[in-house]
Amino acid sequence: MKKTLMALLLGLTPLATQANVIITAVYDGPITGGVPKGVELYVADDVADLSVYGLGSASNGGGTDGEEFTFPAVSVSAGEYLYVASEAVQFEAFFGFAPDYTSSAMSINGDDAIELFQHGALYDVFGVQTQDGTGTEWDYLDGWAYRVTGSEPSTVFNAGEWIFSTPNAWDGETTNATAAVPLPTQQFATGSNGGGEGEGGNGEGETPVIETVFISSIQGNPTTYISNQFGEQDVSPLNGTVVQVEAVVVGDFQNNDADTARDLGGFYLQEEAGDEDGNALSSEGVFVYEGNTSLADVNVGDLVKVVATVGQYYGETQLTNVQSIEILAQQQLDLVNVAQVSLLGNSNVTINQDGRYQPNLEAYEGMLVTLVDTVQITEQYQLERFNEIRVAAGERPVQFSQLNTPDATLYDLWLQEQGARSIVYDDGLNSQNESIDLLDGFAPYTTATAPRMGDTVNNLTGVLDYKWAGNASSGATWRLRSHRDGTNHFERSNPRPTAAPSIDGNLKITSFNVLNFFATIDESGVVTMAGHDPRGADSIAERDRQLAKLTQAILAMDADVVGLVELENEFDNLNDGSTAIEMLMNSVNAAAGETLYDYVFPGSSFVGTDAIAVGVIYKPAVVQLAEGTVPAQLDDSVAQTLPLFAGRDFAANPLFNSVATNRVSLAVSFTHLESKESFTVVANHFKSKGSSGLTDSSDANFDKNDGAGFWNQRRLEAAQAVVAWLQTAPTGLTDSDQIILGDLNAYAAEEPIQYLLAEGFNNVESEHAYSYVFDGQVGTLDYLLVSDSLFEKFTAAQVWNVNADEADAIDYNLDYGRSASYFDAGAVARNSDHDPVLVGFELTKAAFTLPELAAFFLQEVRAGNISPKHPRKWFSWFSVYSIQSSLNYAVRMNELGRTQVACHMLARVDAVTDNQTRPRDWVKGESVSEFNQKLHATVEQLSCN
Repeated sequence: MKKTLMALLLGLTPLATQANVIITAVYDGPITGGVPKGVELYVADDVADLSVYGLGSASNGGGTDGEEFTFPAVSVSAGEYLYVASEAVQFEAFFGFAPDYTSSAMSINGDDAIELFQHGALYDVFGVQTQDGTGTEWDYLDGWAYRVTGSEPSTVFNAGEWIFSTPNAWDGETTNATAAVPLPTQQFATGSNGGGEGEGGNGEGETPVIETVFISSIQGNPTTYISNQFGEQDVSPLNGTVVQVEAVVVGDFQNNDADTARDLGGFYLQEEAGDEDGNALSSEGVFVYEGNTSLADVNVGDLVKVVATVGQYYGETQLTNVQSIEILAQQQLDLVNVAQVSLLGNSNVTINQDGRYQPNLEAYEGMLVTLVDTVQITEQYQLERFNEIRVAAGERPVQFSQLNTPDATLYDLWLQEQGARSIVYDDGLNSQNESIDLLDGFAPYTTATAPRMGDTVNNLTGVLDYKWAGNASSGATWRLRSHRDGTNHFERSNPRPTAAPSIDGNLKITSFNVLNFFATIDESGVVTMAGHDPRGADSIAERDRQLAKLTQAILAMDADVVGLVELENEFDNLNDGSTAIEMLMNSVNAAAGETLYDYVFPGSSFVGTDAIAVGVIYKPAVVQLAEGTVPAQLDDSVAQTLPLFAGRDFAANPLFNSVATNRVSLAVSFTHLESKESFTVVANHFKSKGSSGLTDSSDANFDKNDGAGFWNQRRLEAAQAVVAWLQTAPTGLTDSDQIILGDLNAYAAEEPIQYLLAEGFNNVESEHAYSYVFDGQVGTLDYLLVSDSLFEKFTAAQVWNVNADEADAIDYNLDYGRSASYFDAGAVARNSDHDPVLVGFELTKAAFTLPELAAFFLQEVRAGNISPKHPRKWFSWFSVYSIQSSLNYAVRMNELGRTQVACHMLARVDAVTDNQTRPRDWVKGESVSEFNQKLHATVEQLSCN
């Protein structure tokens, strides 16, 4: 179809109506009490008597209350701005000037509609009077909304005429001038003054001719873009102009039509192939915004003629204030070229509303596109509430500091590389808590059918728009939305593991983050025994669902020692099932039909002061607490005794016992019953990477934008403390076989992990292992780091990727009206948000000869590690001499082939070194237990009767 292109850039006047006064801004401030609150009004024409105007508000969707404030009888001139606020003091402190008027009618919140009246009749409105604005596209809580230049007063709210700060944009701000997202005061201008000739008119009131234009002329390109009052630099050169377009509907997202899965308040148009301008930098598509009402019900494939005004909304070029829609033909989609887009071939990036890098896809805005690269799911965090996921072309993104030493410059370059090949795949709605079935390719959604991170899709197709998701959690960015059901199909490229990894060895240990498992239900007014708000299940039903999955996971792993992270912080030695660790252990034992596990009582009711703590369960048939040892805790009182922290003020700079600190570590020593070997496990949970309220950029723990996040120094100090503490044998066991396990909240190349490796601990996970997905990138936060001596007995390690790759939509939670049908109690998948790590060891009985045993005893006596126990000195040294003589005699008898005599002598030595009361031991010291273990190993080697 041939189209005429007028010399529009020479000036075409938008159609306009008389606009004496218009609402141009609403704001809900961050200062205590939510002030300043109020509106900005623009006076478009001289008003002789302002008292014909008044204001009112509609609170929380309760409908209009009518005119609540009437202006005084004064005159105002065209071009003036008027400010009406709920109070004056904080308004002036925040904006730097006083409001013109104050009224309690402006005691609004960010979810309230504002009404402007003229002669007592509604004249202009912001928001929907019968709708609570919370979570809607016009939500301005702790933020603002500003009207786009060229808009006219209207009694029907049109969000397309406004730009928004997003909710909570003003949080923590003290003045508008210093705010990160300031309200653009006094920036509005109407499209016409309602009189005079105006450009494009003939001076005699004739209606201007509206020419049909190409969409590419509306979209513009880098050589024709203009800017607007909000600082956007890619604004249409025809912004504010009334235009007519003829194009094909490539996406039907009208409200209140038959397709309830696609309601964005409008539709997408794209030029026929024959009318494209041939410029690769200009888009051939545009979104037509209508709101809740439509002048015509269009469908994909319709060829339509539309008259509307060019506008800009959240960075997206739109046609708004639609005047007419005419359907010219149907089933014309074949006339359109589906744009072929490669994310791998696009290295140019921009920054979206959330401050993230994104591919520069401006040349495809509003068009029907196909991603020619195979893309894989990288993030599903927003799936459950907002039906959006993130996909990326190429290799699965890995956290920068998983493989690279943190570095600000390289990290920024890496973020650009990731941003260039990643995009959001969204449903056709901007509402919350809808059925996941509405996301094309995800229906029917159940645990069994749920796609996982790492699953792929070829030729992902849909319309490409630049919108926010209707919520502050997901700002404006490039989104691909399926234009027809059944267009996109996801392949199970990362199949869910059917069983836990099989790990070789006679000792298996796992680190398992149990996702805030609490016995205490998180109900209003309830606190834990430690005095904290519960963090786990909100109901018994949720707790039962969580417990079922955790129980299955522990049974499937079949580990002999399980280090638990994120347990409710409460312990006792009663085993009455009242604490989280007891409840979990008892559930596992009940499911196993036997007393399979016992739990370690840490020696106190609480492990540290946090709401959550670490804990340990174990199989008594495989290991037992090492003789002569007690579980030990590393808290600030212990850390301050370590020479490493001499002089540190722990009250001012805590490490374990305050807010924003590491959780207290728990060390437990075990003896492996088969081999008689002993080892120590330290369960840890280091400080997370979030800010936790830290705002001082000079603090050593502040995020350096190098990939390590916040609190890196605090995590490093925790690692240093654990190593120094282990060197003191905190449990009483001096054996060097040690394991540092848990959620260390540091990726593999970061300082805390590298420090532990340098101190003789070994990372047994593979180079490509991962246990957590954050922000669409994989990495390891969960570890079992093995000391050099124990590493010699290491057999295998594997991360069980049964959680991190799954959407949280299938976990135990029932928040936000989640469909209970997503959950499968019989499936172990998504029992937590972290993947457990399993490690195996082959511990063998010590091959100790009789001469070596005798030599070891003499060596430890001389070193002072074994000494007489009897109070009488003459007998004391006689007892030591007697033991040594017995050992020497046993050596001679064994050499002569008289093994049973040697065994008899060893039995006598065992009786006085076995820590039993009858007969009493003759010796004491830190090496007695180790000597006795070696003695037993020697006895077994000799096959003594």
